[in-house]
Amino acid sequence: MFTENGVQIDLEEVGKVVEGCDVFAIGFRMFPERVIIDTRETDDQVPLVQVVEPVNSVEERFHWLGRERPAFGVPERFSFFIWPHSMEFLESSGLARRIRDQLGASERPEVARMIDTALAELQRLERRSVQQALAGEGYHALWSQE
Repeated sequence: MFTENGVQIDLEEVGKVVEGCDVFAIGFRMFPERVIIDTRETDDQVPLVQVVEPVNSVEERFHWLGRERPAFGVPERFSFFIWPHSMEFLESSGLARRIRDQLGASERPEVARMIDTALAELQRLERRSVQQALAGEGYHALWSQE
């Protein structure tokens, strides 16, 4: 399927990650932060959805998970992928809904709030990145202004 920026993405394959991995992280093309989704839960702990800083390796991410969620061991199925589109398309493509459904957000207000908070933060980061690009902050011009 071709999308807003012409990149082809297989939403069914992405959906398999959402529905099949106990932990997955999504990176974005416009800013370095990631969102990590940990679907594992116990009687005391709900799933986790959190915007996080990037790490250098999967081992670092597993150490981070061990510190943040010590009740769980190493994930059985972990995946990372880059979302090459806007946050708006994450919603309109149905991917955000699939994440909500996978975590049971409609029956669990605390999980729904966590997802909404993370998505709002990602939208804020995207807006900031666009504003910086338009202002030329952190970017180099290909052509001189003279």
